[in-house]
Amino acid sequence: MALGSSFGFSLSAPQSSFILSIMFICLFQVHFSHLSLSDSDGARFIKMFAEVFENRAFRPVKNFSQTLDINITIYLHAILGLDEKQEILTTYIWMEQSWFHEFLIWDPSDFSGKDLVALPTEMLWLPDTLIIEMVDEDKSPDTPYLYVHHTGQVIYGKPLRIVSSCNLNVLYFPFDIQKCPLTASPIVFHDQDVKLHLIQTSENITSESKKIFASKGEWELIQIEANEQNYMGDWAIYRSILLEVMIKRRPMFYIVNLLIPSAFLMVTDIMSFYLPTHSFDRASFKMTLMLGYSMFLIIVKDLLPSNSAHTPLIGIFFLVSLTFMVTSLFETILIINVIHQNAKQRKAVPAWMRTIILNYGAKLFWRREEQRVYHQISHSPRAANTTDQDSEMKSSGPVEINILQGLLRKIAEEVEEIKQCMERYDQEREVEKEWLQIGHILDCFLHSVYLIFFAAFLLTLSVAWLK
Repeated sequence: MALGSSFGFSLSAPQSSFILSIMFICLFQVHFSHLSLSDSDGARFIKMFAEVFENRAFRPVKNFSQTLDINITIYLHAILGLDEKQEILTTYIWMEQSWFHEFLIWDPSDFSGKDLVALPTEMLWLPDTLIIEMVDEDKSPDTPYLYVHHTGQVIYGKPLRIVSSCNLNVLYFPFDIQKCPLTASPIVFHDQDVKLHLIQTSENITSESKKIFASKGEWELIQIEANEQNYMGDWAIYRSILLEVMIKRRPMFYIVNLLIPSAFLMVTDIMSFYLPTHSFDRASFKMTLMLGYSMFLIIVKDLLPSNSAHTPLIGIFFLVSLTFMVTSLFETILIINVIHQNAKQRKAVPAWMRTIILNYGAKLFWRREEQRVYHQISHSPRAANTTDQDSEMKSSGPVEINILQGLLRKIAEEVEEIKQCMERYDQEREVEKEWLQIGHILDCFLHSVYLIFFAAFLLTLSVAWLK
């Protein structure tokens, strides 16, 4: 109402509010017109260093003969995988590079106290540092910005997904330790233009990498050895940073799925020696066991690393275990042949075998020699007397007595044949028992040899693995 009276006319309340708003906007534009977009800190920063951004293809040094020093910091974040067949290691690392830009220096007071500016990466020169061992395209995520300090220090950090070659030694699989190199080096700039420097020690890199190490899978980080080195290229010397990543395989998965089932099958094969060969078909049992072990090897072959340079000890273990199973089957066939075939052919035991096996072998393996039992029928002296009496009765007796005497002689002859058959049966039983005893002693001997050689093999393999 007062505003309307001052101009000589009256206004309603909504009209006066609208006019007040228009007047406020006009006063804001009058007082803050100097803060245009062209005069902002960002625009003035771009104008001030426009020539630097236009010449981003050149190294940021005032003298071309001057060497640009680049400090590198590398951390290992994760191990994504290791392909033993192709010998390829996939890792995820963070690489940060910093260098001095001689043309990007400003006073923070000129830009509202701003001493650190984030700029797009395409506006400045970037070093061509790459990992030499890379065998696949770089699929790392892009980092569109980098930081520039008012002193000219440029900080450029980038995550890298590295697919690199690594010479693997799978001899001690699954208890192996691998050492894979990662070499960061310029591709074009030699040491007179760019020199890489490692600003951290190997201990610091290892400790920091273990803190941020995200992989909880098959591999465990042990140590990272880092050092600077020079290598000779085709026409110049290049400065590079060599990282040797030492990783250790976690073997529990392979112990549970490979070693323990194989050990159970081998123990079953060893215990099968205690099956009686003369009353149980041990050969069929061993053939079934060997077939099961062969199927086990076919199933687990994809879990074993294949490398033409080295054969893993676990593969040798499986092969030797299968060889022992085949050997035990041959031993069973031999024992069955000794016990059954020779006994059925009624071959007499040779003297040397009787001396060596039945005497010394029985004592060595605590085998008691069974008492030999013969069914002997004594010759009765009454046969001659009976004959004499028969002759006397023949000369003096009637015809009935002669018939009776003939029957008695026939009975005596048959009794004599029965006696001889019993003696032959006893001898055959004795020969069969001797061959059975020889088979048992040979079985004990070959079983002992089997256990000695298998224990020696396991001991040698364990020492090699623990080494």
